[in-house]
Amino acid sequence: MDKLDRIRLAVMEGLAPLPTERAPLAAAGGRWLAHPVAAVRPAPPETCSAMDGWAVRSADVHGAARLRAGRTIFAGELPGAPLAPGEAIRIFTGAPLPPGADAVVREEAAREAAGEVELRDAARPGENVRLAGEDVAAGGLALDAGRRLGPRQLALLAAVGVEEVQVVRRPRVALLSTGDEVLSGRTPDSNGVALAGALRALGADVAPERVGDDLDRLAAALERALASADAVVTIGGVSVGAHDHVRAAVERAGGEVRVHGVPMKPGKPFLFALAREKPVFGMPGSPSACLVAFEVFARPALLALAGAARRFRRALALPLAEPAGGRPGRARFLWAAVEDDGRVRPIGRDAAQVRGPALADALVRLPEATGELPAGAPVETWLLEEEAR
Repeated sequence: MDKLDRIRLAVMEGLAPLPTERAPLAAAGGRWLAHPVAAVRPAPPETCSAMDGWAVRSADVHGAARLRAGRTIFAGELPGAPLAPGEAIRIFTGAPLPPGADAVVREEAAREAAGEVELRDAARPGENVRLAGEDVAAGGLALDAGRRLGPRQLALLAAVGVEEVQVVRRPRVALLSTGDEVLSGRTPDSNGVALAGALRALGADVAPERVGDDLDRLAAALERALASADAVVTIGGVSVGAHDHVRAAVERAGGEVRVHGVPMKPGKPFLFALAREKPVFGMPGSPSACLVAFEVFARPALLALAGAARRFRRALALPLAEPAGGRPGRARFLWAAVEDDGRVRPIGRDAAQVRGPALADALVRLPEATGELPAGAPVETWLLEEEAR
């Protein structure tokens, strides 16, 4: 574990999930489960056909066979009377198997004529049949705690009869963009737009505000934020210039600065503090540095508050598509694109860039001891998947 990993863990230390609440499925999307969820009903709810065809007794179909054509069962109907020996019942995908049937011969292997059906293939017990509860048994585990409820997860819960779930409350995050240039509009608040979107992607309720380079006004804004939010994210004002007031504002509020300055590029001025037992994340003002610091430190910490079981990006070792320059001494992060052949290509290296992050679907991490790397060298690649889990 290098210095940066130790700092990441120190930032997350002591951050526990927020209180929980009950929510109907319609209001639970994008939230994280606070407790495991058991199936109320099995999935499938009953033994059913896996495809369109003919329900049969496998004992009647050892090879090619001719059986009496019976009734038809559609999905959603009751299975009806038992299947008689020597009979085949027309059945559609998802329809319940009638009692006595143990296999389904696919439509393509059958031909119906004159009240009979000719089957070309032998039928094996269980063929083209979905058993009741084979996906999830009643009372069985549907989803673990810490799983995010996206569309597919909500569909599973609906299928197994769950109507309400216990989820972690959405984090309330105050987002303070600092700087006279941002307040006046001379410089677009692109960082504020980016982080507001990133926070909402984590399921947070975001309260944005812009504050000029004035310590008293910044301290007042921070006081308001701490009174209403679960966490505070600031942008800009964390370096050592005459207009960098975030640290002083945090200390005025009684906060304890635990991290200020980290061994990485871009994002070195990052600040982390606890004020009234609430986390404060100070992002650098340069666009790329701001977004990298958010990815490295703030995002996993906020996922901890939201109750996520997995808090870090998925990482793969992928080969570089071109050489990567640089000197050892501190960790380096490069915005990158994963190519169709599995190689990863860096996109720009300037801490102030805004286009590189917009085009990237990965973030390459080069450890502090890494110097120049040739094309083909494997590098740790964080996948910037939109769906947090």
